[in-house]
Order: sequence, then structure tokens, then C-alpha cells
Amino acid sequence: MVSDPVLPGPGGDPDIFRLYSRVGHSKIAAGWPSGMDMSGVSFDDRMNATLVSRRHVVMAAHFKRKVGAKVVFHDRQGKYLERRLVQVSKVHGDVAVGLLDEPVPGGYRVYPLPAATTDPAILVGRPVVVTDQHRRLFFHKVGRAGFGGISFEFDVEDKHGWGKKLVSGDSGNPSFLIVGRELVLVETHSTGGPGAGPYYGDAVLQENLKTVMAAMDPDFTFRTIRVN
Repeated sequence: MVSDPVLPGPGGDPDIFRLYSRVGHSKIAAGWPSGMDMSGVSFDDRMNATLVSRRHVVMAAHFKRKVGAKVVFHDRQGKYLERRLVQVSKVHGDVAVGLLDEPVPGGYRVYPLPAATTDPAILVGRPVVVTDQHRRLFFHKVGRAGFGGISFEFDVEDKHGWGKKLVSGDSGNPSFLIVGRELVLVETHSTGGPGAGPYYGDAVLQENLKTVMAAMDPDFTFRTIRVN
């Protein structure tokens, strides 16, 4: 079983960026979020997009960007990178996938998914890194997990000092498990409150995602990592 990560202590600023630009280089905040690599998350639009291959992004199907939309990433030094969506397709449940006009280069994080498991409920109680539309990070914990989806709870013990009530506009923002040095994409928001959405370790979701990604560009696919 994977042990819980060592998380930062209470307090501090949850902002990922000290200065954010949708059209140029940005400045990364110096606080604890700088230890979390968000270079594979496109925060330039409330319709968030997250890299699962060097050429594919996932989004909430009910809040997805359209073909032709700009997708902006910033690396760990704040360097600006722009791509365009050339295809968008619904995958399964509240998951859509988009194809970028060009692959992203090294230096921009591509997030693995949880390896499909017969017992996702083992994740209950694990801390998760939750993002929002204002480019901030929070810690919640897994409340329920099943093949159909995953939902979070606020940390009532307040061990880490951060929590966010998700609201309209946060849809599609990703949540991650911390596994060793990896941030593993576990969910994209479908509902508010502590957050809930599709579970990216679901074998059915992964099979559909693999099929749609291959139809868009068979040279790229997602990778998985064990989380339990």
C-alpha cells in the first residue's frame, strides 16, 4: 500500500502564480505550491484542460473548449506555450478529450492516470490536491471511490490548513493523488462542494479514452501508475 505523502504544514498562499498572463510568460509563486508541477494544466480559460499525453488534453464534457480554441501552458519557470485544439470528442461520462495541433515539448508535465484497480475504495481517506479556476491548490481527501466516479471530503481535522468549496466555473479543473514524485490525475470536477467527478482509474473510462485518443493520433496515449 502507498503511504500518505508528506504535505506542507498549515498556512501559506495557495496561489500557483505570483503573476499570471494568458498571452505571455508568467511568474510562479514562491510558496509551497511551487513544489507541485502544474505545467501540464492549462489555466488560461475557466474551461480547464489537462495533459494526458504530449498531444491530448482531458476536459469536463459539460464544460469543454471548442475546436479552434487556444490552450496555454506555463512551465515551472513560467515560460509561455500556446497550442490550438484541432479536435474535441466526448469520451465517457463527463470526460472529453481534445487534440492539440502540435505535441508539447519536454518541460511540460504529462500526468499519468491511476492503474485500473478492482478496489478503488482503498483510496478512501487519501489526500488529494484539488485545483480551482483561480489557479490555486487545496487539499481535500477521498470520501468515496468507485468505478463510476470519485468524490471528496473536506479535511475536518484541518491537518493541512486548506480547503475550497468548489463553485460554478471550477468544473473540469483536475485533482491529483501524490504518489512518490508523481502527481496522478484522479478526477476532473463535475460538481461543487468538496468536489466529485469521473474516476480516471476506471477501466471502462480508460478503454474509451484509449480508443478516442488513438483515433485522433495513434502515436500518443496515456500512461498509468499504481496508486495502491
